[in-house]
Amino acid sequence: MRVGSILGIEISINPSWVFIFALVAYSIGDPAGPLRGATLTTVERVTIGIVASLLFFASVLFHELAHSLLARSRGVPVRGITLFIFGGVSSLDGEPATAPSEAWISAVGPLASLFLGVVFYGLSLLARPPSAIALMFGYLAFANVALAAFNILPAYPLDGGRVLHALVWKATNDRLRATRIAARIGGAIAIVLIVGGIAEILLTGAGAGGLWTTFIGWFLLSAGNAERRQSELASSLRGRTAGELVASPMLSVGADETAERVLRAMRDARVRVFAVHLGERSIGFVTIDDMAKVATDELPRTYVTAIMTRIDDAERIAASDDANEAVQRLARGGQDALVVTGADGEPAGLITRDSVMRWLSSHLANDARTRTPKGAAA
Repeated sequence: MRVGSILGIEISINPSWVFIFALVAYSIGDPAGPLRGATLTTVERVTIGIVASLLFFASVLFHELAHSLLARSRGVPVRGITLFIFGGVSSLDGEPATAPSEAWISAVGPLASLFLGVVFYGLSLLARPPSAIALMFGYLAFANVALAAFNILPAYPLDGGRVLHALVWKATNDRLRATRIAARIGGAIAIVLIVGGIAEILLTGAGAGGLWTTFIGWFLLSAGNAERRQSELASSLRGRTAGELVASPMLSVGADETAERVLRAMRDARVRVFAVHLGERSIGFVTIDDMAKVATDELPRTYVTAIMTRIDDAERIAASDDANEAVQRLARGGQDALVVTGADGEPAGLITRDSVMRWLSSHLANDARTRTPKGAAA
């Protein structure tokens, strides 16, 4: 959900943020929490808890803004910032061009959190401890320092993991190798967190704390593997054009086909998208999600032309454009397909997630055959 923009950067909130916001507010306002030394009514505790939670997430936003603004100043477009259950994430449309740029863009977030930690600590002293306001500012100082310390862990894709990635990249001059090394180190740290969280649950019965640690470890492991796969895909596509990713012409159907027959063909071919043709002319494409919108008993009577995305309404990309740009546009916009246009501007085919994965599978198989020594067993 979009909530506004700051300095031209879109700010959004994921629904999961509501849960962690409420949890932070409750933890702060809890009589056994950070304010336990203050004499407060229930209403005052709830109010301070909500204010402190808002300030904490403003701190997270400040952390992410530091990343985004420095990235933009280094020529990396910023799509926006999203607050979610684990804090926040800056969505960048591209990667830093050099290792030093990546290192600074990654390191500036924890530095921003340390700066806020000092600011909140100063405010806690000015608020005359042990008042409730002083205790709240003291908690926020601790939370920001803890946020900086956690993010500087060399667990890819945390900020510390990205700094490690930049250092390895600089040392080896190989971005993909750096990603693999950083992802392996991050995966090891994530497994330690998962095992530690499970052990905490089993040995101490501290369900909430152990579960949260396990959940963070699982998130880091998943995110690190996703970053590695994305980097490997980008490396494979470097120097390729969008036209090379076009789906096979065999994955198309006529305009007179029914949704029932096309759905069966999709299942047989194990794809999610078919182009729709009228004679030799491409007029649109239909997806498995389009099929899901049709009642089961209506599938035999529904023609694909009634549910397809028309060619004029689809997003386009030139066949000569960069292949990585095509993949990023598919991911960024949640697109099912991109229409590829030839030099004459006319549709020349579709790029889908399936066609990208099929190209990648074929490319990796060819690479494996090329690396096989002569005379070796196939």
